[in-house]
Amino acid sequence: KELHILTRDGKLNQDSRRKLKQVYHLYQFIEPLLQQLQEERSDISLVDHGAGKSYLGFILYDLFFKAGQAQSKAHIYGIETRDELVKRSTELAQRLDFPGMSF
Repeated sequence: KELHILTRDGKLNQDSRRKLKQVYHLYQFIEPLLQQLQEERSDISLVDHGAGKSYLGFILYDLFFKAGQAQSKAHIYGIETRDELVKRSTELAQRLDFPGMSF
């Protein structure tokens, strides 16, 4: 809900459903690669260029990094040129207590 994927009554609209499907598809592609990296090193860094609203970054952090599958040295960097999106993502990361995310 914090990512504004869900409506106020907790449902997905068609655009949100499509976006969530896209993000989870990317997660399924990236997650095995992160698993391999984790076996080699604990300081995983992931950079999301053109992060936009950072859906992918937040979901990766929540499902992989925060879920205890990665060491605390892991970090996600969201690169975005639009100041309002950087500000919103920074505030959301703080609100969700995701210290390993920066924009």
